[in-house]
Formats: sequence, structure tokens, C-alpha cells
Amino acid sequence: MKKALGVWVVSLLLVSSAFSQRILIKEGDQYAGLKLALGAVGGASIGFVGSFERGLQDDIGVGATVAYSGYSESYGGSYGGEWTYSNIFILANGSYHVDVFKNEKLDTWGALSLGYNVASVKFKWNTTVPAGTFEPSASAGGFVIGLSANARYFLTEQLAVAASVGIGLGILNIGLDFKL
Repeated sequence: MKKALGVWVVSLLLVSSAFSQRILIKEGDQYAGLKLALGAVGGASIGFVGSFERGLQDDIGVGATVAYSGYSESYGGSYGGEWTYSNIFILANGSYHVDVFKNEKLDTWGALSLGYNVASVKFKWNTTVPAGTFEPSASAGGFVIGLSANARYFLTEQLAVAASVGIGLGILNIGLDFKL
């Protein structure tokens, strides 16, 4: 009986060590980042992202993101006008860090973001129009949910190249994260 129990304990230790991971973010760790958002921001090709993350407990972080994109598009040629769009995202984030690649310089995690898109849409005619002419209008904005896979590769202990792929302001966000 003692031998079977000993084998079971050793087996349990071996199996748990095979699935154990190093801690990627610790309680109290803080990161701030600046990124470019690329693609899928309405008609915009680029956006700008500022982010903050704090370790809530080992491998779990919370934070906030503020992002901006804007673009315009013409409508109707010389007698038409131009639509101008602006998106400001204000998001709260939750993240779970997982040591996917077992690389000491790499931090990988998944994140869920919830927030609001403070958006605006404006139309400007290309020519002077007579009084009473139809003024186009549109609405935009609303609640936003984002889901992303993320990584930061540390160049130094305080500076990392960071990337996010997923649903949010852009399909791909790339930039720098700084450990505070």
C-alpha cells in the first residue's frame, strides 16, 4: 500500500510539473503601452491605442484601454459631400496569462475587453446647397466587446515589443509596452 501511494504521489508531482508554468504577471506588476491599430477600423487603415495593465494576482491582470481612429470618405462626386467618422474606444480589460511558448522573454495572454465606442459621424457638402436641402445624418457608437490573443517580447526588463490579434479597434495592434 505504501509503495502504491508513493508511486501515485511521484506520478502526480511529475504530471503537475509538466503542466506547471512560470508566473508571467505578478500581483502589483504594472504595464503601460502605446500601439498602432492596423486594419478593420471601419474605413480607417490605422488607429492609435494606449493601454494599462496591472497584475491582480498571479497570471491574472486587469486594465484599461483608450483608442482612437478616424477617417473620411467622399460620396456623390462634385455635387456630393464627405462623411467624416471618429471612433474613441474606452475599454476595461481582463487578462489571463499563459506560458504558451516556454520562452523566458515572452509573455502571452488572452484578454476580454468591454467598453464603449464614443463615435461621431459628420457630413459636409462639396458645394453650397440651397436652404431646405436634405441634410444627411447618421449615428454611431455604442457598447463594444473585444477578444484578443496577445504577446509581449521583452527587449530589456522594462521594455517589450507588444502585439495583439483579435477583435477590437484593429485586427492587429503592434507597439511597445513599458513595465512601470
